[in-house]
Amino acid sequence: MALEPMTRGLWRYRSGAGRPGGRATRTIVVAPYGGGSAYSVYDLLRHVAVAADETLVLQYPGRGPRIGEPATASLHDLADQMATEIDRHAAGNLVLLGHSLGGLLCFELAHRLTRSGRHVELVVISSAQPTAVTTLRADEIESRDVGQWVALLRRENVMTDELLDNPEMLRLAIQTIRSDTLLAARHVGSPQPLRCPMLVVGGDADPDITPEHLRGWADLTVGPATIALLPGDHFYYRDRAAEFGGLVQRQLPLLRRNVSAPMRATQGEE
Repeated sequence: MALEPMTRGLWRYRSGAGRPGGRATRTIVVAPYGGGSAYSVYDLLRHVAVAADETLVLQYPGRGPRIGEPATASLHDLADQMATEIDRHAAGNLVLLGHSLGGLLCFELAHRLTRSGRHVELVVISSAQPTAVTTLRADEIESRDVGQWVALLRRENVMTDELLDNPEMLRLAIQTIRSDTLLAARHVGSPQPLRCPMLVVGGDADPDITPEHLRGWADLTVGPATIALLPGDHFYYRDRAAEFGGLVQRQLPLLRRNVSAPMRATQGEE
């Protein structure tokens, strides 16, 4: 099992599952959390990959092999860039799955991809607040000092103590998570609701994302919305990856009975 780049921003997860040599009829696209890279969601991938023929992961600017690239100016700009790559390289119907910042991004991606004629079977939003009720404040984020960022990184177990003790690695980590958190705080969501189904999941002990926040996503689609809580904090899926993957898998057979939409080939396959 491995991750390999298809483009700068889109990586393929090789699991041995799917349809080797065949054209995918369903592709899952996974969007990492703020501050995370494609590898940050690696342990989750095998639990969702079984629900699709192909699994792709987004690699944002400013991390991994893209460390030298400047951050995007807004979440809308990032969604524009990523939607173009997904539309070009992801085959078949789409399942968009994002955690935290990735959840906000998937909501925006779904708007863009459906406008371009792609069939989005399901949007999975994990541990994210709708922008209309966000508690993030750009001025508060900009005023945080190094000690506050280190405390956050320790609390969310984003970095090991060894990396936190490395001044250069710590500087890069703070730069990345600060930039991503500001993207979320300044984001104004697309005003129109989606038409595709949603699965919204959170941890029952998340100090920042409440059940009310999760239920708020149901107002942002005219399709069916399923809300679920799993035991744990903001990163509940680290201990509940199999359960989370099971929730996603159980949604898709239901959708097959209710949705029958033609697949559109990616560029180069028409």
